[in-house]
Amino acid sequence: MAEKQPIRITPEQGENFRREGFTGNVLVNAGQEVGFSALTVDVFGSHPLKQMVGATRSYFVLNGSGKFILNGEEIKVAEGDLVVIPDGGIYKYSGVMKLFEFNVPATTSANSITLDE
Repeated sequence: MAEKQPIRITPEQGENFRREGFTGNVLVNAGQEVGFSALTVDVFGSHPLKQMVGATRSYFVLNGSGKFILNGEEIKVAEGDLVVIPDGGIYKYSGVMKLFEFNVPATTSANSITLDE
């Protein structure tokens, strides 16, 4: 088995995506088998209601501001804030902000469930 080496990932190496209310750039995905996923998210609207199952998701606010609804409680966020959504946590967010998202283990359709509102 080959020894894993430290790597540098530039934004240009990421995989861009677009959804209603936000865009993003996946820097590390589940297929890379490193035990986590990492991406940036540019929010200009809202993100749907989700539940984490068997995973923890963290968002660091790089710039801008907005709000998260965490298990029904509204939390205002701004640059420098860190939001941690544990296993079982239900959340959504909105605003105009850039987020760094970090997931352990890596995000899959099995551990990040979209809920009906």
